[in-house]
Amino acid sequence: MKKQTLFLICLISFLLAGSSFYAATQYIDVMAAERLFAPVVKVAPGKEISPFEPITQDDVVLVQEGIDEILPDSARDLESVLGKRSTQSMYEGEQLLTKKLTDSQLLPEKGQARYEFPLLAIQPMTELRKGDHVKIWVKYKTIHELQDYPEPLQFKKTNDTAEFLFESQLASVRDSNGIEIYTLKPSLLPSPDHMDAVFNGSRQKPLLNSEKRYRDYRVQPTALPAFIGFNLTDQQYVILNEAMTYGVVQVGHIMVSKEQAS
Repeated sequence: MKKQTLFLICLISFLLAGSSFYAATQYIDVMAAERLFAPVVKVAPGKEISPFEPITQDDVVLVQEGIDEILPDSARDLESVLGKRSTQSMYEGEQLLTKKLTDSQLLPEKGQARYEFPLLAIQPMTELRKGDHVKIWVKYKTIHELQDYPEPLQFKKTNDTAEFLFESQLASVRDSNGIEIYTLKPSLLPSPDHMDAVFNGSRQKPLLNSEKRYRDYRVQPTALPAFIGFNLTDQQYVILNEAMTYGVVQVGHIMVSKEQAS
């Protein structure tokens, strides 16, 4: 009887010791992992975040990264970045730095105001996105058409073909239903049906803001792009309006390489 009791005590002691050892090693592993690894937000595989396009759930992932590999100012949870906008292009596997993110809606700076123009009066020359820095110039009408025009007052005419006016930032692109869209591509003159959509609005029922928020920020426009907006000084606004009488105002994206964006 005493041998059985002693054996039972030994067995229980062995099991307790084994459990304690296992728990201790698990605790050490967890502590080591917490000290060596931490969560960080990265651009999801196969994704690229374009400037000033709101970040969606599909754009980012939360991964465990070695502490030594985490950059200062990296975002550590998904909710802190969803809905924000990157001020520059971000590529697959790149950590999201909070200093590169903004909640800004591209509000005018001091001395500026938001001006929107019908897209029929402006010709995009490159693919444009809200937030892009752009060059604006005027492509003149023919010399025959301009022969009775006086010299422009607000800018100097130095070339018979086109004249660079100034640089600005694309602050808004809206369709004919007033819904904001994010990408504007250059295209030829639209068909009469499309022109009707620009002037009279789409026959499709526009989405509510709440519907857009939960479906995807990058919603399809409900009609053709119709308005393009810039934050301009009073002088720039006057220049742009005068330039429209001398020809077609053209807008082109200022190209930035990945090296410059880094």
